[in-house]
Amino acid sequence: MTRHGSTNHGGMDTVRPRDEIGFWTSLRYQLAFNSFIRPANVLPMISRLPEISLRYVPRALLIAFGSLAAQPLRLAEWIRHGRRIARTQIDQPPIFIIGHWRSGTTHLHNLFSQDPALGWVTMYQALAPDCSLIGGTWLKRVLARTLPQRRPMDNMVWPIDSPQEEEVALGKISAYSLYAQFLFPRHARAFFARHVLLQDASPRIAAEIKQRYRSILQVATIHAGGRRLVLKNPVNTARIRMLLELFPDAKFVHIHRSPYEVYASTRKLNRSITAFTTLQTLDMQHSEDTVFELYESMMRRFFVDQALIPAGNFAEVAFADLERDPLEEMRRLYRTLSLPGFVQAEPALRRYATDQANYRKNSFVLPEAERVRIANRLGFAFAKLGYATELSAPREMPGELPGTELRASCALTEAS
Repeated sequence: MTRHGSTNHGGMDTVRPRDEIGFWTSLRYQLAFNSFIRPANVLPMISRLPEISLRYVPRALLIAFGSLAAQPLRLAEWIRHGRRIARTQIDQPPIFIIGHWRSGTTHLHNLFSQDPALGWVTMYQALAPDCSLIGGTWLKRVLARTLPQRRPMDNMVWPIDSPQEEEVALGKISAYSLYAQFLFPRHARAFFARHVLLQDASPRIAAEIKQRYRSILQVATIHAGGRRLVLKNPVNTARIRMLLELFPDAKFVHIHRSPYEVYASTRKLNRSITAFTTLQTLDMQHSEDTVFELYESMMRRFFVDQALIPAGNFAEVAFADLERDPLEEMRRLYRTLSLPGFVQAEPALRRYATDQANYRKNSFVLPEAERVRIANRLGFAFAKLGYATELSAPREMPGELPGTELRASCALTEAS
């Protein structure tokens, strides 16, 4: 497994609008992320056909074609590797990196991935979860050429072997992943309630989610040669109960960031991703309300379930602290969680931190009225995580005139 992090991510600009990205780049994103979906996952779309906008019918047909085209590979993998996958034991409890989207989870994941003793779900495995073993190097090359070199949400590079969140894979092999929201964003809140919080979900649905999730980690364990897995998935922030049922001795690292920055960056993330995935038209107000409601639901569940994690298996880090002194924060996390191997990982961690030192931060403009709305809706999280709402602070920032908009600086070093 290739160690991730040799590419310098410095000098990134803000996300380009879809029309600037161009038709062919847009199509490549769609081919990479909307293919390899199991046919059984496509079938529920039939009941939602009336909800699909006419402008997105070609996209829906592309999803159906990509699903059927991958079926021979999927069948070949089941015949060749099905028993091996089922027999694979996950002997070492995984390390789960949790935190709301845009809190710094990918940056932390990349740091952990410098440890030669750890493995992870790669971009390749996430894009082709049912075919990655049978596809081998040739399918990896095809997907590497298909996938644009930079992420749509923040223009960072993402190599085919880079760490990726397993929710992408779950969305392709199960109809009960939250990431169905990127196809049908109007149902995002209902998907979160049923597929993540398991509200009104039948025992069959809960069991399927656990079984499919475990199978993704079994495949990742094979790819990683049995190494301990370090996994990053923001959705898992609200799935602590399920993860502890699967892995009672798992380690958890929660990374957090100011809700101001998280809200602004998540809103931009959703716009960037749905531009290439949605089958529905969506008004801006609905999108913003969804960001608020998912944040509230996720973090309220996390604050309750955090107490279920056994002592010694939980650590927390602020993104600002990790950005300021990554080596010291990683040393502290290894020590808190009693993880071995920091000395062996330190040289690669130091190189990675040096590569990232010149990364230029993007910034978002948050009008004062919006900052008030964020503080009012997410005040519980400001308090629990120890962030000031700044509503009583001076209104003008250095270099700005009184009454102008405040700028919330956002270091976009994470995918989600």
